[in-house]
This record gives sequence, C-alpha cells and structure tokens, in this order.
Amino acid sequence: MRFPIDVGSLSLIAGSNRDAAKQRCRLGRAYRAGRLVCGWVQVTISDDERLGLTQQERRLVRVCFHEPLDDGLRFELTQLLRRRGAAAARAAERIDPIEIVVDDPHGERQRILGRVEPPQAHHGLLREIEFALRRLESTR
Repeated sequence: MRFPIDVGSLSLIAGSNRDAAKQRCRLGRAYRAGRLVCGWVQVTISDDERLGLTQQERRLVRVCFHEPLDDGLRFELTQLLRRRGAAAARAAERIDPIEIVVDDPHGERQRILGRVEPPQAHHGLLREIEFALRRLESTR
C-alpha cells in the first residue's frame, strides 16, 4: 500500500535528519570531588544555531543519569524534578558541580565541569529525563 506524501513534508523530514546529524551522543561517567557518583551517563552534545553566540555559548550539553547512581545525587535530582520555576532554579544552584568524563570513540576523553539545570520534562523514569548541564569551565 502506498501513502501520498506532501512535498512540504519532505523538507520537514530532511530538516529533522540534519538536526539529528549535528547531535553527538556519547557515554560517560560522573564524578564529584574525585568520587564516582554515576557510572553510566548518556551525554548529548549539540550546537545552538542562534546568531550572536560564541563557540562556547553554542555548545549545548544534555545528560541522562542511569544506574548505578549515588544515593546523594539521586536525592538531589529527584528534588530537582519535583520543583518548578524559581524553586527549581534555586534547587539547581544548591547542587554541587559535577564533572562528566565523556569517552570518545577514538580513545580520547573529554572532561566537562558543570552544574545540572532543571529539566524540561518532569515526569517519567529518572534515566529518561534529560538534564541540561551548564558548563563552568572546559578542560581537556
């Protein structure tokens, strides 16, 4: 069976593939004060296409925390999920910075130090929630 395709939808489909190509998904680990707090972090790195941003401002980092997860970090993330608006922003400021070590397929490692930001979606399993990571500094 064939379905008719509107020519306008082709550009929409092509645009979604182009956006997906700009995202890089990697696996990593999360550390706090040199201690492993999450052994499996899914890291998505993408670039913001808005004009007027520096290269560092363009870089968007989103993380999903999977098990095994430190009890303290799990509690902080759960509290962050329960809050909205200004309360969520205050809760995010109370969370200590996290260092994410991203494994590169070419054998190199990238270190990202940042603060976890409140997520856009507040429901679902913790491993399915994407948290933005606001970079504090970039180290290699």
